[in-house]
Amino acid sequence: MAEKDKQWDCMKYFSNEYCDLLPIDVPVLDEAPTSVEFLRNYVSPNVPFVLKKGVEQWPAFRKWNDNYLRNRLHNNKCTVAVTPNGYADAVLGDKFMLPEERIMTFNEFLDEMNCPVHDRVLYLQKQNNCLVDEFSCLMEDVDSHIPWATAALGDLPEAANFWMGDSRAVTSLHKDHYENIYCVLRGLKEFILYPPILAAWAPYKTFRKCQYYCEDGEFKIKDLDDEVKWIPFNPKLDDKKYPMVSQIKKYHIILEAGDMLYLPALWFHHVEQSHACIAVNYCVNLSAWR
Repeated sequence: MAEKDKQWDCMKYFSNEYCDLLPIDVPVLDEAPTSVEFLRNYVSPNVPFVLKKGVEQWPAFRKWNDNYLRNRLHNNKCTVAVTPNGYADAVLGDKFMLPEERIMTFNEFLDEMNCPVHDRVLYLQKQNNCLVDEFSCLMEDVDSHIPWATAALGDLPEAANFWMGDSRAVTSLHKDHYENIYCVLRGLKEFILYPPILAAWAPYKTFRKCQYYCEDGEFKIKDLDDEVKWIPFNPKLDDKKYPMVSQIKKYHIILEAGDMLYLPALWFHHVEQSHACIAVNYCVNLSAWR
């Protein structure tokens, strides 16, 4: 047997052994774990779980309708990702496309959410602690951190973010280097998850880094004179195009309003949503700890 074939067989064996240790489905809990249970059953083995109705007790779950948000945020400035197709931070041909980042009032954003423009997709997705910085008046409606997670992880969140967007907006498959606790307050979020072992099989490629910008009402592309390694793989479309990915266990979950997802560091995820879905997430950086 050729050396390359031996390596291939070893990788398949290792991937299968790893995936056999994972749960058949993402665990679904009806009550929050203790900090010890969280650390022992999920953080240490690097396993996600869904907590049903985990944030239904938050005032935000009851309050965050359009009228309330208009009254609270109205002319507050927010940073909005704008694309012609809903794919921000995603591959387009031989390019990795960043969105145009446009400053607008929340009411302007909400008006377009209710009457979408056919060739322009908006998404509040800036992961810069925006819940605290740009939407601080909403902090009284949510917990500033998740107590059982903070006790287990030994640190407060590094960032808390606010998400709201068009149903056409798609988060392309990627991984993050922090523990992610994702809470849906309105609508639905659809996650497709792959465990970290996907990194051994994922078709990473190098792309030119570019950004959308709008001029005279039309989208154009500017080259940022840089490169990005990314996975040009859509789990809903490209299963047959990249058959080696079939070696890896894939999870498909739907988060309803009130649900919480613990997404461990390094898990790959592709995300879609219902229209004007609202979520917040908390990020704790444990890369050194792991």
